[in-house]
Amino acid sequence: MTDYEHVIISAERYALGRMTYIVKKTVNYILQEIEDDKLSDKCLSIIRDDIKSAEDYGMKCDSENWFKLLKRIEEVI
Repeated sequence: MTDYEHVIISAERYALGRMTYIVKKTVNYILQEIEDDKLSDKCLSIIRDDIKSAEDYGMKCDSENWFKLLKRIEEVI
């Protein structure tokens, strides 16, 4: 994986479980990177596993964002 992908994973891990604007910004950024084909299947698999194993997704609006990202990742890998 690239250094860039490691930074993306770090951002996702920071935002996972938070209840602030950062969740939506992070999810939307990753979704755009998926559409631009900038993330490897390995990177996406790690993000998918992180989302699936999270104990807390934040508020309802936050969990909706995480599950939207999870669904898109599962469509592309």
